[in-house]
Amino acid sequence: MNGLKFAAALVAGKLCAAFCRAVSRERGTNLPGAVALRLDPLFLQHIKKIEPTKTIFVTGTNGKSTANNMIVHAFQAAGHTVCSNLEGANMKPGVATALLKSTTAFGRFNKDILALEVDERSLAHIAKDLPPGHFCVTNIQKDQVQRNGDPDYIYQKIKAVISETDGLKLYVNNEEPRSKSLGTIIAGSSRVLSYGVVQNVRSSSVEKDWGVTMPCPLCHDALSFSHYNLAGVGAFSCKFCGFASDSAPGLQITAVDYEGGTFVADAETYRLAYPAAFFLYNYALCICVCNEFGIGANALKHAFETFTNIGGRMEVFAYNGKSIRYMRIKQENPETLQNALDTMAEDRSEKVFVLGPAVVDDIVPHYSNTFYTFDCNFGPLVESGLERCICFGSTISHDAANRLRYAGVPDERIDILDTDDDGEILAAIAACGSDNIYLITWLKKYNQLKEHAR
Repeated sequence: MNGLKFAAALVAGKLCAAFCRAVSRERGTNLPGAVALRLDPLFLQHIKKIEPTKTIFVTGTNGKSTANNMIVHAFQAAGHTVCSNLEGANMKPGVATALLKSTTAFGRFNKDILALEVDERSLAHIAKDLPPGHFCVTNIQKDQVQRNGDPDYIYQKIKAVISETDGLKLYVNNEEPRSKSLGTIIAGSSRVLSYGVVQNVRSSSVEKDWGVTMPCPLCHDALSFSHYNLAGVGAFSCKFCGFASDSAPGLQITAVDYEGGTFVADAETYRLAYPAAFFLYNYALCICVCNEFGIGANALKHAFETFTNIGGRMEVFAYNGKSIRYMRIKQENPETLQNALDTMAEDRSEKVFVLGPAVVDDIVPHYSNTFYTFDCNFGPLVESGLERCICFGSTISHDAANRLRYAGVPDERIDILDTDDDGEILAAIAACGSDNIYLITWLKKYNQLKEHAR
């Protein structure tokens, strides 16, 4: 009976995938897998020839798509065939869809490597059917509070999977406390590999008048950071229990040259194609995984020379002579917002900052607030040269303006647009003296503004 169920699911899923490809190559990342799972809930378990030792999971709050895609590209550059969900469909139907494309008509997996980006909440359901031999955790941070609640909720989910999966190798971020602490679950350091980034010119000091407290994931006392490489990521220690980042993790990126576009790891110099601090951790994780699979430096160098990220953090469009730079963030995720603010602060020329927190209506319940902005340090941006700040949106534009007031922006430099009208927002931008505009809003609103400008 199980065999018949699986055969029916395989045929139906493949037919659905073929239909989706015929309609649009950009679609069909979930539906074929959903069809297969509906006919056979154990579809993933029934696929033959998938080896846990050649199965890689990448999960975490930020960076998992980029890290997974970079790992896949590196394996392909080294001559391996890889099955992956590169489109970012990281829940169970998306994983099933990816496997449908890499399974023969007889239900056998036909690739060398299975590398998957996996949603944190879906992780336990997927790992039960597809036990990973290699498990990577980028970071565990605040994100989508209406869906995930507190980061410790996600932490416990990931911790349970690690505890219940036999024989896996765990890759942890040395400078992100929650990720790093997961290594204490596994007895035997040979199965825990840590990766990190040395303090560099874009690392920030821990300011006395600003900082977000973080509890130790082991004893819950306060952690102390000596510096931040990213928001909430840097060298840390707990004075109470002694838990701390390692001064020399297993794989450490050093000699970071943002201007020259290079970095050093394991005494080899690599190209830094994307000169942003958060990308360094993706490179570090990729090298760490590839080392375990015996992929050498030459193959990695070629991979980094040819790797193209799926979507940039900054996109630019023109309107009325203004250059509008859209800083992509995950709304309600303070770490990505902080990275965007830090990038803007590096531009010391006069600029206009346009902030439009929106109602997130892609998840029920719909949600809006500005609490996550209080986890971010606006100080360097305010000091970098702001002509004006424009806060727009019919829901929380006044709240956004208050956050800028707390950061020291005077009232006369803040314009509040209590509207979602694209024309009014663009007209306010056009009226500014500077043609150097930075925009932060959620992706849906950005696309509407770009289309209106076009």
